[in-house]
Amino acid sequence: MSSNFFSQLTVTFEAGETIYKQGEHGHSMFIITEGRVALLKEKSGKKEVISDLGKGDFFGELSILESIPRPHTAKVVNSASVVVIHRNTFLKMLKANMEIAIRLLQKLSAKLRNREEKIDVLVSQLAHVQDKAEETLAITAPAEKVQIAGQLVALGSKRVFQIDADQNLVGRFDPVTGIKPEVDLTHEDENRSVSRRHAIIYRRENEFFVREELGVLNGTFVNGQKVAQNDIGMKLVDKDTINFGMLAFRFERMEKA
Repeated sequence: MSSNFFSQLTVTFEAGETIYKQGEHGHSMFIITEGRVALLKEKSGKKEVISDLGKGDFFGELSILESIPRPHTAKVVNSASVVVIHRNTFLKMLKANMEIAIRLLQKLSAKLRNREEKIDVLVSQLAHVQDKAEETLAITAPAEKVQIAGQLVALGSKRVFQIDADQNLVGRFDPVTGIKPEVDLTHEDENRSVSRRHAIIYRRENEFFVREELGVLNGTFVNGQKVAQNDIGMKLVDKDTINFGMLAFRFERMEKA
């Protein structure tokens, strides 16, 4: 192909002119002979420069190789002359001179390599950000709080009574009101030494406390110490011995599954 042939295909653009816009369909590529051209990608309403091209560079080749919309906008940075090559012209050039095809492949290969390097850098940066984020989460994330439950094991019958509510009434079934306590000792207490509303075992901030109800006759004891009838109660520790009237129990503290 002679230089005269290329001069017939050369078009001059002034600074600020748009050669083509992102999303447009095209059937030609461009080779810069003078000046500079910027390729801009629109993302979230903002245009970002992805390439700054100069003399000898080409762009828009994807529209010749594939019939797809332009992936970016080509805008002239300063006065530029470009050779406009349409698809049919390009095919004729390939038949006349295979060196053009080789040079095109070399340029495409360089572009792909450059993009792969950029992708590698981005992947590396992303991995670094993820590592930092995980480290931050590990430092700042509060440890998952383990829920605590309890149980009373009758020292005589070995029956087990679960304690898994924030407030657990200990006593006997009341047929008049129909109230059944969470810890129902009706069948455990043959001598009826336990009042119908005898005590409350409550959970606060993963700790258990026992408080005696008003009007209890036979008392509540933890390790032999009398539990007062007040709002504070007495803290329970694993393996404590609790007496409700004449009944004795071992308190066991455990983590919920």
